[in-house]
Amino acid sequence: MPKISEAQRQARRDQISQAAVEQFAARGIHSTSMANIIDASGLSSGAIYTHFSSKDEIIAHVARTTVSSVFSRLEEILNSDPLPRPELLITLITERIAQTNVPTGFIVQVWAEAVTNPVVHNAANEVYAEAFEFFREYVVLWLSTGGGLDPRQARAQAPRRARLMISLIYAHILQTPLIDSHNTCDFVNDTGDLFTVLTR
Repeated sequence: MPKISEAQRQARRDQISQAAVEQFAARGIHSTSMANIIDASGLSSGAIYTHFSSKDEIIAHVARTTVSSVFSRLEEILNSDPLPRPELLITLITERIAQTNVPTGFIVQVWAEAVTNPVVHNAANEVYAEAFEFFREYVVLWLSTGGGLDPRQARAQAPRRARLMISLIYAHILQTPLIDSHNTCDFVNDTGDLFTVLTR
């Protein structure tokens, strides 16, 4: 039997993940069975279980890869001169979230699942840690270049402001599928004002 390359393995995992997300979005996480995912993927059950041992593992995988895709190449921003203002960075990230293949409604379902499901809970915490580390590093640079603080002061203030930026993005994700009147443009504009007020 010929060996499967890493690229082929990843492509198959992506195929399964996309089928699962479509089912989760249409049926909800709890109402979606592995049989539903298998049917939607067009693969055999053996092929599915070769890559994922359970529905929980698929959910965790999608949560991790979605955030990685949003933050990929954002590290380049940390080397830009000048750095974008915080509200502009949040704008960029909300735009990237909208461009992913994962509906924000699924992300909200993942958060709900993470409350009681240890596998998904761990994935949600890994996702948060990745986002937090990026924002913490950004805020240190922002405060020490555009904010007029010395590096020590910037590092001391960075965690609080990083958490605030993540909270604003999470608020956007939560409101998008739940609030019919939610408008991304208005949210982004209001975010700039709110961030300025809360970080004085």
